[in-house]
Amino acid sequence: MINKEQLLLFSLTSCEELTNKVCEELGVKRAPAIVKRFADNEIFARPNVDVKDKDCIVIQSTCNPVNDRLMELLIFIDALKRSEAKSIAAIIPYFGYVRQDRIIDFGDPITAKLVAGCLKEAGCDHVISVDYHSNNMASYFEGMKATDLHSTKVFAEYYFKRLKKLKIPLNDIVVVSPDKGGLERAERLSEALGNLPLAVMNKFRPEPNKAMITKLKGESVADKYCLLIDDIVDTGGTIMAASRELLENDAKGILICACHGIFSKNALAKLYRCGILDIAISDSIPQEEDVVSIVSLAPLIAEYIRDNY
Repeated sequence: MINKEQLLLFSLTSCEELTNKVCEELGVKRAPAIVKRFADNEIFARPNVDVKDKDCIVIQSTCNPVNDRLMELLIFIDALKRSEAKSIAAIIPYFGYVRQDRIIDFGDPITAKLVAGCLKEAGCDHVISVDYHSNNMASYFEGMKATDLHSTKVFAEYYFKRLKKLKIPLNDIVVVSPDKGGLERAERLSEALGNLPLAVMNKFRPEPNKAMITKLKGESVADKYCLLIDDIVDTGGTIMAASRELLENDAKGILICACHGIFSKNALAKLYRCGILDIAISDSIPQEEDVVSIVSLAPLIAEYIRDNY
């Protein structure tokens, strides 16, 4: 049971609809915030309520335009700190720059770590996100608490209903990870759906936003429907390459599940041309096109807040 007198829940510009759903789940009102821009596009952000000695949570995905969303968040956190909030938590459903989490070539930045440091410097005590790109992120939140929530629970609930509508029995499904890095994610979804069989693909990137799939290991996908799970769909290159490989291995059809739908460079149109039966993503990033199934993270986020505040 949350302390409604002590908790203030804010939204900035990227997650207003999601925040409203979280508030509805919790039975609280969204706290008022001011976000505006000066003539030269400088950002101004602050709470529009007294936050002194309150536990403050702000929900903001740092999605496109990434730098604007990030600056909104940093400025708002700074304002909360200067207004003497008791605690400051940032719920960042989609954490921009999360893919820049390691050095590939000499001289590369680790921008995910830089952003984590900026959040700490601004005054954030706790970062909560959903489905980080890799486990590297855990070590970057020095001096503050970090929590990674998993979307597989809400997606499992979606698929129990969706597969019935599509008349696809669960025993005709193989859960597939497009690479080894996503195997743990696929295992969680498999377990949530009743321990479905698993397959994993071997992926490498010759350059950013391009993917090549070379092998398929694990359960056979022949005459099965493949539920392909990833954390992010950006240009769709990984999903398209994986889908081709699965169909070449005699899969009956492909269903796509991903937490974060970026969909740049007409990715959705390209994906549907691959013959994909269903695409489900979360509402971590607002969608302009109403052509995918949206699975809300609100129950997941509300459950976390209820259990911890």
